[in-house]
Amino acid sequence: MQPGRYGGKRIVDMHCHILPGIDDGAKSMEMSLQMLQTAQDEGITDIIATPHYQSGRFYTPPDAIEEMIGQLQEHAVQRGIHIGIYPGTEIYYRSGLESKLDAGELAAMNYTNYVLVEFSPLDDFNCIRNGMEELRGMGYIPILAHVERFRCMLEDMERVEILKRVGCRISANAGSIAGDYGFRVKRYLGRLLAGQLIDYVGTDAHNAEGRSPRIRKCAELLYKKYDPAYADDILYGNAERTLLEEDE
Repeated sequence: MQPGRYGGKRIVDMHCHILPGIDDGAKSMEMSLQMLQTAQDEGITDIIATPHYQSGRFYTPPDAIEEMIGQLQEHAVQRGIHIGIYPGTEIYYRSGLESKLDAGELAAMNYTNYVLVEFSPLDDFNCIRNGMEELRGMGYIPILAHVERFRCMLEDMERVEILKRVGCRISANAGSIAGDYGFRVKRYLGRLLAGQLIDYVGTDAHNAEGRSPRIRKCAELLYKKYDPAYADDILYGNAERTLLEEDE
């Protein structure tokens, strides 16, 4: 399989800490460009930049995210890297953050009403469900970041179905699907994939080495083991229809 598009199809990395110097992701513009080069070599064609929002720790206003994306995109083109980059935020949930979203103080996923949300890995399911339902009640569509990281979700697969029934979306990290974080996590995600319960895949990349934006191994596994149409959906189709809002 050649670098670039898989069979002429896009791959959308919908969760990536690629903007330099604003959270615990890329530390410099040079590192961001190295990450982009890796992403392009892996077949990724589009990235939603999702810097952390954690109250009291990380915060980047939407206009600053947009400005930084413009700078990174310009440098990337100069290096022959052609990946579309879009604004977003990985939001650490706390009650009342809807007011910040309504006021435009947090970047949703590419100006849509979809928001990428994370919780503490040790939060119980009621906390996650209540937070997601609160966002739904305010007109937002929450995407649970890296579902495999939450102990309460690993304990009971039916909890994913509960979140889906109330209109939430589910994402998983590419490395976890590929088995980079152990057999238990890979097996759990395999069950979710078999039930077509995952909506999006992201790399959750933070740097150019140990946590780089690699997705090829995951994509090859998805097309080998699961319905190709479903693999299309979670690698790019769902993101095109909901997050990028493009007709292709």
